Amino acid sequence: MIQTGGVHHLALVCKDMDATVRFYTGVMGMPLTARLTLPGGAKHYFFDMGGGNQLAFFWFPDAPPAQPGVTNAGRRSLVSAHGSMNHLAFSVPDEDALWAAHDELTAKNVPVIFAQDHEFCKSIYFRDPDGMLLELSYWVRSLDERDLDESRPVLATLIQRPVAIPAGF
Repeated sequence: MIQTGGVHHLALVCKDMDATVRFYTGVMGMPLTARLTLPGGAKHYFFDMGGGNQLAFFWFPDAPPAQPGVTNAGRRSLVSAHGSMNHLAFSVPDEDALWAAHDELTAKNVPVIFAQDHEFCKSIYFRDPDGMLLELSYWVRSLDERDLDESRPVLATLIQRPVAIPAGF
């Protein structure tokens, strides 16, 4: 049996490597760890996602444009084609970190599309410079047998950032 130890790296394709580097280092805080120049002028860069995992991007000078709703989740629908990537979710430790990330994204002019409570995790969703759907999420509870029951209704409630109530109110 094959024994895996998590994600080594995930390789995606971008349309502008400079914009990708700025976003993933400056907005997401992921250090750039490797730069490879491939035959024909293509580039392959790696970023540290944390936990020993790497996120890699290729840039090809002759790559066709993205086709939202086909090659990735579209602007108005989460549907994407077979064999495509729908979204990429990064882990944050807790609810405070989730809302702090929400604030940081907003401060850096990255619109948060929506926030959702899935019952076992809570998440916020936004897009990278290529329009790729990204998610930041934390575990509310451990997954268990309830989460294997397909007859249960999908629990995905839109949520908003909690508003602090002044002391003594």
